[in-house]
Amino acid sequence: MDQTFINTINRNKFDNQEFKNGFRAGAEYKDQMEKRIRDLESVLLEFIGYGDEWLLTKAGLNKRTKSVLVDMIIDQRNLARTLYNKLDEDTKKKLKSEIEMCVWPGDKE
Repeated sequence: MDQTFINTINRNKFDNQEFKNGFRAGAEYKDQMEKRIRDLESVLLEFIGYGDEWLLTKAGLNKRTKSVLVDMIIDQRNLARTLYNKLDEDTKKKLKSEIEMCVWPGDKE
């Protein structure tokens, strides 16, 4: 009986520690997701031209990690591509021509 009681106490301690570990991991994941949502909001607000207060400054960009900056660039590319794909064919051709003129200015027609 004493051994059963000791085993029960040890099991409860183990379960308690596992719960704390799981709770901490969940809290860290929640914080990461909230930061990711703020970063995506910032990308969208920058993209729609919400004013200079939404633009990340050089100092703000320097504070970000490389992986966060890469995620931001990929998000911006995906957003631009999605919007481009929603354009009608004539607008796409005109935009493509204007961009090509900026990239290869010697090839103006």
